[in-house]
Amino acid sequence: MAFTKFILPALAIASTVLAQTSTSVCDGPSITIASSADASQIASCSTYSGDVVIDSSAAGQIAIDGVQQIKGDLTCNNATQLTAITSDQLGTITGTFSLTGLTILSTLQFNSLNAVDVINWVGLPALQSLNFNQGVSEANEVYISNTELNNVDGIELTAVGTLNINNNPYLTDVNVNDLANVTSSLSFSANGKDLQISFPNLQDAANLTFINVSSVDMPSLATVGGSIGFYSDTFESFAAPNLTTTGGTLAFVDCGSLSNLSFPSLTEIGGGFLLANNSDLKAISGFPKLKTVVGAIDFAGTFGSVALPSLTDVRGGSNVQTTSTNTTICDLFNEAHSAGVIKGVNTCITNKADPDTNASSTGGGSSSTATSTSSSKSDGVTFYPSTLTGLGAFLAAIFFI
Repeated sequence: MAFTKFILPALAIASTVLAQTSTSVCDGPSITIASSADASQIASCSTYSGDVVIDSSAAGQIAIDGVQQIKGDLTCNNATQLTAITSDQLGTITGTFSLTGLTILSTLQFNSLNAVDVINWVGLPALQSLNFNQGVSEANEVYISNTELNNVDGIELTAVGTLNINNNPYLTDVNVNDLANVTSSLSFSANGKDLQISFPNLQDAANLTFINVSSVDMPSLATVGGSIGFYSDTFESFAAPNLTTTGGTLAFVDCGSLSNLSFPSLTEIGGGFLLANNSDLKAISGFPKLKTVVGAIDFAGTFGSVALPSLTDVRGGSNVQTTSTNTTICDLFNEAHSAGVIKGVNTCITNKADPDTNASSTGGGSSSTATSTSSSKSDGVTFYPSTLTGLGAFLAAIFFI
């Protein structure tokens, strides 16, 4: 009986100490690991509450096994001898997953990862693919730059705040099938020259920017809350069959192979309408329902005709400059300005050697400029033949239908 009286309190004390030790290990606030052995300290934690930092001295492979959730950041910077980071059960990182300056990292294998707040991967020149068996379906921000990735398979987002993928010279394919919503911005720039991008289910986006891509497919896109811009892209045609409105500018600039645009459902551009230096775009058409441009029209290029049959309201001005000798283009824009469709200053120049988006640059060519008129004259006026008379109506019938 005496033995029992002493042993039971001892066991209780040992259990309390063990529980306290386990709690302190799993509660952080942070742990720095330089080897898989160091990482094993939190292997028994289903949740680690704190930041996990892989030390810059880490080499070879680091395996973060056992832990299922990190309530904090997972960070590794400038570990130039690290070749692999793996995890068998980690499903959630509530903070930032940041990997920078890992010059020989070639393996990134996370079998269960599906949710991250922020992905920030910069300077991973040996990383060619992702081994994410579960697929990351939840993230607020994704930034991937300067890697050797040839695709982003394993990033299976349904929604994202910001997605910025740039300077990945071997990236040739991006297909995020389930992405439906972009709440802040989506941007691709300076990746592989043959990059093909597909977002088959993207419906709503805040801002979209595509630079140096060869193909963009967004058949379900319906609304863009901000701007959508294409710069120095190599595709020959672009279609947005379901896009109805943009909250900001619509721009195609320096897309030398672009010859065809199709926006059959677009009714309003909430900013400027910019088409510049698209040398193969000989006709500006494909906007049969466009009624309103809240900003200005700015067209500069080699086009010989313009077709905007439903345009009734341009709240800014217009700057139209082309190498074409077709002076009736300017006749038409002047008619539209006089009718009050174009509210701001209207500048139109044909037969110009170097068309410019800057309306103040008017050297060379034949020009016609009109100043703004009272907006009261625009009531009920539309930018199609029934509202224009004489020569204007005739030209509209030819060039704007």
